[in-house]
Amino acid sequence: MTDPRPLPTAERQGLPGAGASDAAPQPGRAARRPVAFWLVALVFATTMLGTTLPTPLYVIYQGQWHFSSGIVTVIFATYAAGVLVALLLAGRSSDQVGRRRVLATALGSSALSTVVFILAPSLGWLFLGRVLSGLSAGLVTGTATAALTELVTASSSRRASRVATAANMGGLGLGPLVAGLFAQYGPDPTVLVFEVYLVLLALAGVALALVPETVSPRTALTLRFTGLGIPVRGRAEFMAAGVAGFAAFTLLGLFTSLAPTFLGGILHEHSHAVSGAVVFLIFGAATVTQVVLARFPSRPVVLSGLGVFLAALALIVGALSQASLRMFLVGTVVGGVAVGAVFIGSLSTANRLAPAEIRGRVVSTYFVFAYVGLTIPVIAVGIASEHVGDFRAVLVCSIVLAVLCAFSAVGIRRAAVGAVPDDHRS
Repeated sequence: MTDPRPLPTAERQGLPGAGASDAAPQPGRAARRPVAFWLVALVFATTMLGTTLPTPLYVIYQGQWHFSSGIVTVIFATYAAGVLVALLLAGRSSDQVGRRRVLATALGSSALSTVVFILAPSLGWLFLGRVLSGLSAGLVTGTATAALTELVTASSSRRASRVATAANMGGLGLGPLVAGLFAQYGPDPTVLVFEVYLVLLALAGVALALVPETVSPRTALTLRFTGLGIPVRGRAEFMAAGVAGFAAFTLLGLFTSLAPTFLGGILHEHSHAVSGAVVFLIFGAATVTQVVLARFPSRPVVLSGLGVFLAALALIVGALSQASLRMFLVGTVVGGVAVGAVFIGSLSTANRLAPAEIRGRVVSTYFVFAYVGLTIPVIAVGIASEHVGDFRAVLVCSIVLAVLCAFSAVGIRRAAVGAVPDDHRS
């Protein structure tokens, strides 16, 4: 379950000179670590932006190719399946071959996905594009988070978690907003936005070329499932944090796959720009929440977020039952606050509990929990909505999420009893 090979002290702490090797950039090319830190964040955000670009476009594809909302959730879950494949088979790849190579592969996969969407002549191509997009997200999440942690000193690890979650959520939120504006006001709504995104990917590639490698020594790549990277110390708390991440990503999955459907079918709002803005709203609220709460200890943040999560579920269910757009928007913001608190707290917990020598693998395991939340529950809601209606499907899902929130809260509280105080280094 663990890799016994220790990393050099400098690398574990993210100090200057860590990870130097023959494959690392020459000093004249590599950016200084404070600059490289923000370049990695740029690569992270750019990659994640591309994964949500199709969100407000699904209704356009539905009009062209005549498929149901259930198929939309399957397409979306195909993306999550690609993420899980990358996390399960290549979760430790950046620990082996280095962060830069894996990040470059993620950018390449994102570029291929974008080209597929530009050329897509039929429904089947959307599945291929989403798989490639999922692979890029699966490669970048754990790798970029680990790289950011290694590019700062050990005392600044919480800052790395804050920037990682902001880059992740910020990128995810910008995708629907940008695509919705292009779809509403620009020509070729399913083409032009992807062409512009290819330019952004090229710029991210240039930024990555200036980032120094932080992993040394490196070994040969092995793509196989070697087990999840669950830390022995703090296992129960890590599992509770993973369940919290699962719940948070389930709510995000419902918004990024079905929000346009809910807006059009229940709330009678058909604007592509509004659909994109609503999805941006939940991600934007989550990002702001992460920045505000990042300086607080992770356990109270997670527990508070789980409480707010229950309020968000009640507001969203109430809004759909009353067909109230205003209440739905309030529920969206409250949901974003809850997701932001749960995500920053639970990811900080995973980062705190991860041994340095397998940090990439442990963080990737956390994202396995999270991205499973984008598959089974989202598909279930999409299919159920065709048989029992959108409201009942969301109601049942909300009840399940409430139970998971309670389970996670109990687990985190138990882990806190007798544990070392959860200070700002978590």
